[in-house]
Amino acid sequence: MKKLFWALFCLIFIAGCSNGTFHIPKQEYKSKVQVLGVLPLLVDRNSMMNYPDKEWLFDRLESSSRGKHQVLVDALVQKKGYFDVRPLDVDTHLTTLSLLAHGSSHDKDGRPTGYAFDVTTVAEIARRNVVDALLVVVFSGETLNETRRSRTKLETLTTSYSNLVATAAVVDRNAQVLWQLSGDDSYTAMILQYPDFDEAYYNHTDVVKVKNVSIQGVERMLAEDPDAKGVNTLPSMYSELFDKIVSGISPGVLDSLR
Repeated sequence: MKKLFWALFCLIFIAGCSNGTFHIPKQEYKSKVQVLGVLPLLVDRNSMMNYPDKEWLFDRLESSSRGKHQVLVDALVQKKGYFDVRPLDVDTHLTTLSLLAHGSSHDKDGRPTGYAFDVTTVAEIARRNVVDALLVVVFSGETLNETRRSRTKLETLTTSYSNLVATAAVVDRNAQVLWQLSGDDSYTAMILQYPDFDEAYYNHTDVVKVKNVSIQGVERMLAEDPDAKGVNTLPSMYSELFDKIVSGISPGVLDSLR
């Protein structure tokens, strides 16, 4: 009896740990989205953030993210939650311009709460690729109001910081958002600014400067180092984001509990 209790507890706990928000009942989602098309990762160059090397960062991110959506497709296929999951071949520059033309809304702290995807663009991509819905993942530069702590955890500084943030959404052929990873659930891909508490401490001042992560620091975060077998590893920024998405939109037997 005790084992049965713990088994049920674990099932319910796991069922409640998915990421993102469904905007329709999950059983309806499972029946509606049998064939999922995954777009290449998009970079919203129109997003606002105060980072001096913004254009270089976006160029580097576009280069780094190229082809990474295939890894996301493979992870979704392994979960066997769809009849088919297809990587889509589109012009990322033109698709970004048209699909994200209406921009994104933000919450009071500056987190993106979701894009108003262009209906015509969504419908055309879905029709051309014969899919029920599109998975859209977008990186954007955001200025967020956050509280950061020092390494000692004793000092804090609440101000505006620039971050690279990722959001994701599954949209049907009519551009209706079926599932969304945004707002509080959005993924912080890179922290691009930090408070220099050490400088303030050693200069005996209460003025804490906000500094920018260097280009070299960004390069290290995007580095693909070979593992023990000589195969390049996926940067943690992508692997963590993909894990959140896959766990959020992989329909399974546990969904009947919710």
